[in-house]
Amino acid sequence: MNGRRRGLVWTGAGVVVLLVGLMLAEISGWPFLRQPIEAAASRNAAVPVQLRGRFRAHLLWRPRLEVEHLNIASAERFGAPHLLDAHGVSLAWRWGDVWRWQRGERLRLQALRADTLDARLRRLDDGTANWQLGAREPRPEEAEAEPLGGLPRFGSLVIGQGRVDWKDPVADVDVDIRLRGREGEAEAATSAGYEATANGRYRAMPLKLQVRAGSTLPLLQDPDTATDAPWVPVRVEGAVATSRLLFDGQAAALLGTPRLQGALELQGRSLAAVGRPLGITLPQTPPFDLRGTLSQDAGVWRLQATRANVGTSRLSGDLRFHSLERPRRLSGELTGKKLAFADLGPAIGASGDGATDAPGKATGKATGNAKAGAKDEAAQPASARPRRVLPQRRFDLPSLAAMDADVRVAINEVDFGTPAMTPLSGLLTRVRLSAGVLRLDELEAKVAGGRIKGMTQLDANARPAKWEATLDIAGVDVANWVRGLRREQASPYLTGVLHARLDVRGAGSSTAQILGSLDGPIDLRLRDGTLSYLITEAMGLDLAQALGVVITGDKPLPLRCARFDLLARNGVVEPRLAVLDNRDSTVRINGQVNLNDESLALRLVTQPKDWSPLSLRTPVTVTGTLGDPDVGIEGRKLAGRVIGAIALGAAAGPAAAVIPLVERGQKEEGDPCDAKAAAPLEKKR
Repeated sequence: MNGRRRGLVWTGAGVVVLLVGLMLAEISGWPFLRQPIEAAASRNAAVPVQLRGRFRAHLLWRPRLEVEHLNIASAERFGAPHLLDAHGVSLAWRWGDVWRWQRGERLRLQALRADTLDARLRRLDDGTANWQLGAREPRPEEAEAEPLGGLPRFGSLVIGQGRVDWKDPVADVDVDIRLRGREGEAEAATSAGYEATANGRYRAMPLKLQVRAGSTLPLLQDPDTATDAPWVPVRVEGAVATSRLLFDGQAAALLGTPRLQGALELQGRSLAAVGRPLGITLPQTPPFDLRGTLSQDAGVWRLQATRANVGTSRLSGDLRFHSLERPRRLSGELTGKKLAFADLGPAIGASGDGATDAPGKATGKATGNAKAGAKDEAAQPASARPRRVLPQRRFDLPSLAAMDADVRVAINEVDFGTPAMTPLSGLLTRVRLSAGVLRLDELEAKVAGGRIKGMTQLDANARPAKWEATLDIAGVDVANWVRGLRREQASPYLTGVLHARLDVRGAGSSTAQILGSLDGPIDLRLRDGTLSYLITEAMGLDLAQALGVVITGDKPLPLRCARFDLLARNGVVEPRLAVLDNRDSTVRINGQVNLNDESLALRLVTQPKDWSPLSLRTPVTVTGTLGDPDVGIEGRKLAGRVIGAIALGAAAGPAAAVIPLVERGQKEEGDPCDAKAAAPLEKKR
């Protein structure tokens, strides 16, 4: 009994001694563990780790290490003097994170604070980096997607002053960050705080930024381990590529997964240049000026733009960019008072000044005709090449696979950039980008008393890219939409209510290539309209009636019907039925418009319905190109009438010369705008 009691006493005494020893060791900072900790850290990091000067560790409660000088070496193949050299270091961790790190997971540290720090971050072309410290080496594509992948995750990283030199050819990063503290009693209250400068290149974009913080600068912070990290005032200004940046707000972290919020001002030459370093797919645009608020938390960037002036467009919006999702995703709403159609020009391949690109620059898989035309033009001197109207510049198709998007669009007005066209109003659509397929759904707008509805899609995964569109136009007042049809103090040349339906497809990597391979029907109908009497007689070269119109004044003729039933095949648009019919004449159009080479080959034939004593009726032709059309007449028929008039005049007297020029007119038969009724009439002619 006594022996058992003595055993319990000795055991209890041993436990007490052990606990007292642990407490004393914890209080004293475990000074005898300096070398064992160095050895264990060096073994797990696979590079020498040195702890110099004052040393103090706490291993039982809230484990942390305080050391006067910490040096972590870098492997020789990276060409850096060290990975990290810091003074006045305080390092905190959790034992569970260390255990997982030893089994190959990424190292996670609760906090790292340093009075001074010099970090040399290096990555090689094979994707390996000197900061990976025992973790699995990421593949090159992973390194490009997350430039600092493999770097220990910090609950918080705060540096008094120092330098971070980051060179990463895989992600195309070469940035030198310098930090300088300005705290202390000698500093005025207005100038106290910290400064940082960042110079170099980030994702191929030149970078020059200056950062000012109201207190110790928060560089890195992991929201999973330090949700209560303090927010400090931060001001960032400088240049990224050709864009100017000003951010004034507060931040808990600036690198890695940033946490910040504040006012943003951003100006630049194109939105595409801003989105590229962030991995965001944005369109090519004219110069822009953006104002609003920017925040980032838990990997979600939020931009609340109160003003986004792009060219002459006046936009705003509330957008979110989910940077941690794979693929990245953009969502939100884009609104605005005005969208200028000309500002979309760079996005669809047109140059900002409205000029088209040189035809020789069009490349990619186009149709056979387009390829042949391109070769023929390439052989010609630049001055001899026909002027192209359709945009030739290739789309940035790979960028469509960089992220997904789902954005609602609501624009008050869409301006066509010409006084000859009435702007659209109430534009609504939903822009979706998924797996390289860009789609505009629920497209709707109003104009001139009517509405436009439809959708369009571009599939960048196909080779060549596939485009399709359906569009319905209903109840549009043509004269009020196309203001160029109107005349001062006179009735419009053409009026009526337009109804149209388009269901077309194309393929290519530019607007010109897509239209050059266009397939599908295009049907336009005009109801309750009028056509200028003068235009009708001019198209028929009826001199007597045209002269009468000039003398008495032009009066609009009611249109019985007007229809253009077109069919596109491989970029060649031909009318199955194209007719304008009023009580005076029927105008028929045949021929083709070739969008491959932009050539025109149209023929207009006017059939009068009334008697005229002086008519030179002959078909009118439209040839040339879209950029240089040539309007003429068929000389043989006209010459026949004129020669006949001269011959009769010479044989029977001047009065007889009028006989060949007399037009008796033709009786109406059926509905010329009905394809079935028009077919036998066409055969008669």
